[in-house]
Amino acid sequence: MAVLAIVAAGCSVTADGIGPAHHAPDDKKVAQVREQLQENAATSTATKPATGDTVSAGVQPGILVIGTTGPLRTIEDKSRDGFYAAYLKVAGQWHPGEPPAMDAATFQARLAGWASIQTFGIPGIGNVRLRMLVPANIVHEAQFASAAGSLLFGTTGDLVVARSDNDGLLWLERVLCRDDSSYHVCAKRYEPGVFDENTGQELGRDRKPKANGGAVDVVTYMRISRP
Repeated sequence: MAVLAIVAAGCSVTADGIGPAHHAPDDKKVAQVREQLQENAATSTATKPATGDTVSAGVQPGILVIGTTGPLRTIEDKSRDGFYAAYLKVAGQWHPGEPPAMDAATFQARLAGWASIQTFGIPGIGNVRLRMLVPANIVHEAQFASAAGSLLFGTTGDLVVARSDNDGLLWLERVLCRDDSSYHVCAKRYEPGVFDENTGQELGRDRKPKANGGAVDVVTYMRISRP
């Protein structure tokens, strides 16, 4: 679930359809991504103190992901300890030497399951999906794709936004557009992709701002028109 620095190699076929295979990043890669996101934050006037040009200590590097939901995977009780262990590993990579934000009880109470979030897809050809954790207080608000529909036809559910936390994990934040008759009108206000959570700039896989990339408002998540 260290989705800030997913490395793609080859393709895989899962309930999420055809897409790049994901491999957990190593410590070096995670450090590179964090450094890049810190550099991104330093370019945002919204994150600079009024008396200086350095990034405020309260600013955290991270990403926003806007896309449609894949299938939801709930977590069986026997697997929960393994998810917490994975969380501890990710947090340790993201901020070495610092304690994680959540203890085991808090993490288990918050976590309902995990799902994918699709930023690009062509049915029958392939897609780009990242993994996100789904909080217990939001899981019933979102409509997720069925596993069969996702696998066979590349279907997805609601348009949502996911946001990274201070431990380097990506969590479902909220639903932007329902997967119903209102979807197409609603979705025109948003742009699928990966964006810097401080600047709103669209990011590439290296988490550097894309040349001629899009931008979103980091509060409303709506598309910002290019000049």
